[in-house]
Amino acid sequence: MTVQITTGNTATFKVVTLAGQTLELQDVSEQKFYKDAQKKYITENKFDVASDLRSLDRLVFMETLMHRWQMHLASGRDYEGFLAPSQEEQVRKNIKETAPLISTLQNDLGLTKSQREKDQFESVGAYIIKLQQAAKAHGIRREKQLTTALDLINQLFSLVGSYRRSTPNERGKLDIEDAEQVLDWIENYMRPEYDKVDEYFRTHEQKMWVGTL
Repeated sequence: MTVQITTGNTATFKVVTLAGQTLELQDVSEQKFYKDAQKKYITENKFDVASDLRSLDRLVFMETLMHRWQMHLASGRDYEGFLAPSQEEQVRKNIKETAPLISTLQNDLGLTKSQREKDQFESVGAYIIKLQQAAKAHGIRREKQLTTALDLINQLFSLVGSYRRSTPNERGKLDIEDAEQVLDWIENYMRPEYDKVDEYFRTHEQKMWVGTL
């Protein structure tokens, strides 16, 4: 939003911060610079935290001050007239002291090229680590499945062997009077025991990566 207020012979140019506060600037070029910088930052970047928006307000304000001081140095005058040597020295000091603050805010907000590249590199590295962790978990699950499968198969072999070697009377004592009971054992015990390994993996480990890899 752009507001120009004229009081007597003095005109001020207002801008609104992201926090909703109104600032009065001294020149239309400052007003344009502020608005353009603010729009560029919020268009090209995403800020989800309120503290980041406050930091962005400080950054845009400081950059606007830098714009003001640089214009003053370039023209040799401020809004009141030509700069005296002491005033030029103060402007140079202002620029020197403010430049590191701007750089710090840009780095903190991840707005510099080097910071963006660093964040991207760290994101890729974190993704690779997550892939490695998921692959390891899958490998562990396969080992558990294999161990469980071998144990169940050995139980099945023992059950079938006992059934074949036993007399009808002995089968009654073993609670396997006919082959149908062997099939029931496979369906009601062997299969569920094997599936437990995969079910545990899905509910306890796999859910950490679902939708992220």
